[in-house]
Amino acid sequence: METAPITESILGAVVGGPVRDALRAIAELLAPNGPTVVDRVTLAMDYPERYVEVQNELYSQSLEKPHSELAWFALIDALHEQELLVWVDWNEDAAEVLGQLRGLKSTPATAGSWEWADNLAAAFDRAAGLESLLARVGDNIAGAGVSVAWLDSDSDTFLVVLVPSDRAALLVELALTIGHCVRVF
Repeated sequence: METAPITESILGAVVGGPVRDALRAIAELLAPNGPTVVDRVTLAMDYPERYVEVQNELYSQSLEKPHSELAWFALIDALHEQELLVWVDWNEDAAEVLGQLRGLKSTPATAGSWEWADNLAAAFDRAAGLESLLARVGDNIAGAGVSVAWLDSDSDTFLVVLVPSDRAALLVELALTIGHCVRVF
């Protein structure tokens, strides 16, 4: 009878193989200008118990123990802290969403002044849903070579990032490798 390696059976969060490679690649893709995001994801994958300790000590979180999605959550938290991801509630006001997206560090200077955002916010019909707003934002910033991407969160919160348009398909593929969905606008 074969048994699972002790680290996997006890921790349930140690990540290796293609999933590990994909998580690191996503971190590098979405945070290309610094190692902070990659380092946090790597810590969560390689030393999940230590990651939990660090999060609880430094960030006043109350994580009890590692879990299977720890590295994904580490990615999301690190991107948010680096101002590369925004959490948007499904019923958020359009002007607030646009302001948060405009404030991302990944918003290229070539995306323009976002003057179009005021008109979009004023004309936005909440009944159309947040997805339609993100699609309109994507239309307006496409000329700058970036796309809007919504990362799977299994909740009514949208995790939104900007990704170079020529790398958007790669982001979708990498996310599928780790069992998550990404929708690009």
